[in-house]
Amino acid sequence: MDFYQKISDLIDEGIIAVDSEGYIKVYNKMAKDLFGIDSDDILEHPEGRIEDGDLVIIADNMLGADDGGMEPEDLKVIGVDPRGIKKGYAVVAVGRKGGRIGSALCGYAPPGHDGELPLETAIGGIYIRVKVCFDRKRLEIRVNDKDFYYDYLWAAGHMVVLDGEDHRIKFYQSRGYTSRKEDMKFLLQGRPFRGKGKYRRTCDPVNSHILELHPETGLIKALLNVARGSNETFRNLESFINGIPVRCSIKPLNEEGRRVGALLEIVEITELKLIQEKWERALVDLKNLQDEVMSQKLKEQAFKNIKGHSHKILKAVEVAKKAAQTDTTVLLLGESGTGKNVFAEAIHKASPRRDGPFVYINCAAIPENLLESELFGYEKGAFTGATSQKIGKFEQANGGTIFLDEINELPLSLQAKLLHVLQNKTFTRVGGLSPVNVDVRIIAASNKDLGMLASEGKFRSDLFYRINVLSIVIPPLRERREDLYLLSENILERLRKKLNCRNKLISPEVFKIFFDYDWPGNIRELENVLERAMIMSEEVIYPEHLPDNMLKKVEQSIINKTFVDVKDIGPMRLIVEEAEKKAIQKALEITGGSRKKAMELLKMGKTNFYAKLKKFGIPEN
Repeated sequence: MDFYQKISDLIDEGIIAVDSEGYIKVYNKMAKDLFGIDSDDILEHPEGRIEDGDLVIIADNMLGADDGGMEPEDLKVIGVDPRGIKKGYAVVAVGRKGGRIGSALCGYAPPGHDGELPLETAIGGIYIRVKVCFDRKRLEIRVNDKDFYYDYLWAAGHMVVLDGEDHRIKFYQSRGYTSRKEDMKFLLQGRPFRGKGKYRRTCDPVNSHILELHPETGLIKALLNVARGSNETFRNLESFINGIPVRCSIKPLNEEGRRVGALLEIVEITELKLIQEKWERALVDLKNLQDEVMSQKLKEQAFKNIKGHSHKILKAVEVAKKAAQTDTTVLLLGESGTGKNVFAEAIHKASPRRDGPFVYINCAAIPENLLESELFGYEKGAFTGATSQKIGKFEQANGGTIFLDEINELPLSLQAKLLHVLQNKTFTRVGGLSPVNVDVRIIAASNKDLGMLASEGKFRSDLFYRINVLSIVIPPLRERREDLYLLSENILERLRKKLNCRNKLISPEVFKIFFDYDWPGNIRELENVLERAMIMSEEVIYPEHLPDNMLKKVEQSIINKTFVDVKDIGPMRLIVEEAEKKAIQKALEITGGSRKKAMELLKMGKTNFYAKLKKFGIPEN
């Protein structure tokens, strides 16, 4: 067999041959290197065992996995208090064997922890750093300027021991510790460890039983079964031997038609597995990045219907985007017609609930006696006409968002029930006894000051504080006049499709009127004004296409502003003349210099108008 052993040592893959009883007949050099049975060590130390007073440094990425089956209680032997530590946790610790409980330094983290688990200290002038690097799959122990690394694929228990008297390196964990029976648990229990470097004793596994070197895993069982006569063979099977990933094949060994053993061919694939894991992590990172990009894209699409570049509207949108990423109740505050419903739907579409329903209800539009059944549904027979069960808006919104517009109009009796839903996510239908559980995100809106209503007793203060977690103030149109151009163009585009008419332009004179108007109806009023103008106009929208009441308000506003601008007090005749002059100049400015339109705006006759131009020295052109 010496001849075959020498031949096998030349092969670049691990070879293990066993007889039909499981005794090793060939164990080549590559296999010994692979499993640390005959490895070359850079640092040396003699054989020995861990004794009381020795300083033990531990780095274990998964307690109990590949460390001999460590239990949290086993850490007591080095003075670690195991309370809070569970099997499967990552652990870093520095303590003395035989130390009192609680004297050791220890850190731990549950499964799934990212980044690093570090521990750093100095004991007796010795600098010690211990670290579990989860991303790099590396266990690191540094003692002064010496580094002891252990790379793992799945799990490993790494350990360095310093002599209790002179603090020299007494032992350090190295590759193949399972084969050498040097698992962490066994060494802490007092089992001896082998020497390294010049102290290493050559170990010849030949004629030893396979189970003396390798645990009885599924692969080793398969090898023994084939050696004993099984016809089941394996090719390129990926498995773990002593915690090391391998690709292996099992072949029967026959002699004169009789099974005499089996051959295990092993190729280490640690690097391949690491590359594969990096590739899989890269795919996960790519998927996360794609999800993030898609989420950002969906967020932008969700808010695309909110037009404007003014500071106030951009601030409101910014807060709304942040609100969309949470499940917090949102309160939208703003006058009627400012677009609170558009904000509510945008928040829903940009939220994780985007695939769930979005249910809208206007609390002011439904009679008080019907509102409870509309919101919470009713059971059959709950009242006259209730011939069957009906689910309410809250159940319709389950898994999504419910938007309660004009919540300030909600009766006090229903406010208590709404508060209960907010706090407990449960309610009962009208006429029902059994509670109904719902998973709903609530967005509320009000066009009145809820804080003032609460102080007046017209709105429950506890409900107000509950829904006022995150409020967003939507500015009225008069406070964002710079958005009029963008809003008008956007509305015109929608109206062209709705009315099926050709493109139309808004004249500068109209925009000047828009800027002088206060827009009490906000965006909704702007939409109505433009829809009327689209119907009334041909190709260009002029002031005559606007509603009369709007022109009158602007005219009155001009007059008011003109009199406000009169600064010098003097004879009434001079004050009136100055006001008339300013009114004519403002009208000409609004109408782009059109005398005819200025006369119409000021309701002045032609003769009187031109006489005033001459009197005040205003050029006719």
